[in-house]
Amino acid sequence: MKKEKISFEYEVFDSIHDLSEENKVLVSKANHISKSAYAPYSKFHVGAAVELEDGQVFVSSNQENASYPVGTCAERGLLAYVNANFPNIKVKKLAVSTININVPLPPCGMCRQYILEIEKKQNDNIALFLSGNEGQVIKVDAAKDLLPLNFTEDFLD
Repeated sequence: MKKEKISFEYEVFDSIHDLSEENKVLVSKANHISKSAYAPYSKFHVGAAVELEDGQVFVSSNQENASYPVGTCAERGLLAYVNANFPNIKVKKLAVSTININVPLPPCGMCRQYILEIEKKQNDNIALFLSGNEGQVIKVDAAKDLLPLNFTEDFLD
């Protein structure tokens, strides 16, 4: 038996004001759209914003449902829309934010897997910017960093 360790590096910015103007706008859009979340059950408002390689930016928020599995996370709903409507344009960046807390909000496990699938499809990483309503912002270079020992199509052959 041997033990191994998985680790990754990420960047921590003291506030949104420390980001480049382009990234500041993306994170701000994610935070702003979180206000439109339909979250009557959890009361937890999540927003997401993506920037495509051609510069287009799209936003979405989480949408809950009384039948809990029917609800949709902001990240997955947004990426599904982008993937369906712009299948040949790569996603460069994804910002995830909330108005509920003042610490960086990471994607849930299902969203991490979904983002990973988009990275695999486009054969390129997606930079993730994670924020709360204020305070620090974390930048992660790729979804695979947030989901070590991930499940991919390689297991399906």
